[in-house]
Amino acid sequence: MRTVRWRPPRRARTGTPGSLARVQLSGRSIGKVLGALVLGLVIGGFGTVVHRSIRPWGAVLALVLVLTVGVLVRAWGGYGPLAGYGLGVLAAVQVLAQTGPGGDVLVPAHQTISWVWVVGSPAMVVVAALAPRRWFADARVEEPSPAEPAAGAPGWPAVDEPRP
Repeated sequence: MRTVRWRPPRRARTGTPGSLARVQLSGRSIGKVLGALVLGLVIGGFGTVVHRSIRPWGAVLALVLVLTVGVLVRAWGGYGPLAGYGLGVLAAVQVLAQTGPGGDVLVPAHQTISWVWVVGSPAMVVVAALAPRRWFADARVEEPSPAEPAAGAPGWPAVDEPRP
């Protein structure tokens, strides 16, 4: 009689953060996309309000904020949440660019700085998506080589010893 050993099921391999290799739908991944969407709405709304505050620095700071948060979202969750973030930014900018109920306009069509914001905000999300993958990969921590003395060895100050 032949004995069969039980093996646990293999887990699906996922790619490095930021890759599209074997994307799995789970409650956690959907939550990340929805959280990034809300974050995009907030950042897009904030940037739309601020972009004309101090010309041209308001627009520059708003675009840098969109890019910075885009890189953060990609590092946090990959391309899925980044797409949600981009959709949120785009939706907030487009909704707030419309004429308000009292006739107010946050993004006047005849001003260059408004066009910089409307075109530049989604462009910053694209720049975050095109950032090199190695920026988002977890690097392995190497053990010190045997040639280096360990901390506390002669010539290296120990943690408890005061420095001269």
